[in-house]
Amino acid sequence: MKYFFLALSLLVFLAACDKKPTVVPNRENMMRAKKWKITGGTMTVKQPGGRDTILKYMDFLDTCYLDDYIKFDSMHFGSLFTGTVRCNAADPESRSFTWRLWNNDKYIDLYDGFNTIFAVNTSIMPYRFDTLEKSPLKLDTIVGRLDTIPGFIKELIVLDTVRELRYTAYPIPKFDIYGAEISEFTESSFKLNFSFKTKRLDSTNFRAGDPNNFPPVEVPDTSDYSIIYSAF
Repeated sequence: MKYFFLALSLLVFLAACDKKPTVVPNRENMMRAKKWKITGGTMTVKQPGGRDTILKYMDFLDTCYLDDYIKFDSMHFGSLFTGTVRCNAADPESRSFTWRLWNNDKYIDLYDGFNTIFAVNTSIMPYRFDTLEKSPLKLDTIVGRLDTIPGFIKELIVLDTVRELRYTAYPIPKFDIYGAEISEFTESSFKLNFSFKTKRLDSTNFRAGDPNNFPPVEVPDTSDYSIIYSAF
């Protein structure tokens, strides 16, 4: 009986040694195995008054960019493919970039013209006013005041002014991303978080832009991105 259990243990040991270990693919290999395109995300920018505003990233992408995708190739090279819909007939089929993961694959650097990112440009449209339309009123306030002559009312037109804040998109030319954080990573999607230096309009400190104040000025700022990439 003693030799039986010894022989059985030996067979179990040999079977365990013969079993191939399960290899769990790391994040780098999973990124190389798929094609990835932008499917969502946000940009956090500041209004002229200084308050943060969260914008939907996809609202600033033209339809011709929606089918663009990236492929993380071997040797830390990658390619951006323009997809079937091109914004310009002269656009190349693909553009190359280089990349690397670091700090246990938590961060990524993207070099050499990684240009799938769009920024927003803030602008405040000029004053709009109308002094002719009195009925209905259009951006005017008609004020009735008593004049020096009893019973006489003078109509004074006070120009109401409106400045309209607009965000417009523009592609960022060749640039590098350093230390973008990868979060919510799965085999089918991940989120890329990074910041980009930009400019914005500042209307604080008596720069509100109405007739009695100075117009807004352009100041340096930082926009925060959180972009979702999905595999297909």
